[in-house]
Amino acid sequence: MANLESLLNDLANLDAQHDLEGMRRIREQIVSLHPNSEAAVEALYKIGLDHLFRLRQLPQAVERFAEAASRKHPFWSAAARTSLGLCYYHQRRMQKALFELRKVGYPDKATVHSVTALAFIEQIYGNEGKPDEAQRVRKDRISQLEALIQDAREAGQSQERGFHLYTLGLALKDHGEDRRAKAVLEEAKALGPDVLGADLYRSVLEAIDL
Repeated sequence: MANLESLLNDLANLDAQHDLEGMRRIREQIVSLHPNSEAAVEALYKIGLDHLFRLRQLPQAVERFAEAASRKHPFWSAAARTSLGLCYYHQRRMQKALFELRKVGYPDKATVHSVTALAFIEQIYGNEGKPDEAQRVRKDRISQLEALIQDAREAGQSQERGFHLYTLGLALKDHGEDRRAKAVLEEAKALGPDVLGADLYRSVLEAIDL
């Protein structure tokens, strides 16, 4: 039986070669041979992405995301459950979609996954012509973003803080709080391109000018 370290090395080499089919094959081996490892949860999630985006196989993607979500990994299971919710939405299984997204969106402590899940819930309500529900969820997302910004500030994570400030600025604009949105975006801008990265810095400038 191939050991996990060897499989992960093979995976890295195939990634460098952009061999997507080979990467899926190695991930299937990780899941089969090392099912209880954290690497298996990540592999399941990324196999699901492969089914969804490369192979265009939505039912198989749903199966893999559901399996990854059931493993209770703090990062990869939340990512998988978010993707699972979106897949259900595209299958027009509305209540199942919202159920899965709410599981991610309302944890005890805000996370990157939770604010992402709330953004998708907000978008779904908007698409379905339910603006009051969308606004309510947006308020929850704004509160969580504020918590993430404070956490990043206390941890000295300037790039993460800048990203959350940018996201908060956009959410506040959508919420009709233009003055506060501008202040938040100016705070992000002050971090500069060296901290934010060129792409995010450009996005912040564009958002300020909207």
